[in-house]
Amino acid sequence: MHIRTGTIVEGVIVLDDKELLEEGAPVTVWIGDPNEPVRATAQELQLIEDGKAAAARGELLDARRFFHELRRGG
Repeated sequence: MHIRTGTIVEGVIVLDDKELLEEGAPVTVWIGDPNEPVRATAQELQLIEDGKAAAARGELLDARRFFHELRRGG
């Protein structure tokens, strides 16, 4: 997963980096308020960094399995 930024132009999301996405690629849109900071604890930031490092090493988790486990409470 990559975090990308952009703006809405005439009702369409335009990414800042102009890199094309694969047709049919799933996306999640978070509508942020640029005047409201995102707050994260040091522990949350460390979890993000640990996850990025694991992904860079190829230690990925299938999303379907993750959501299945999440629904089971595990």
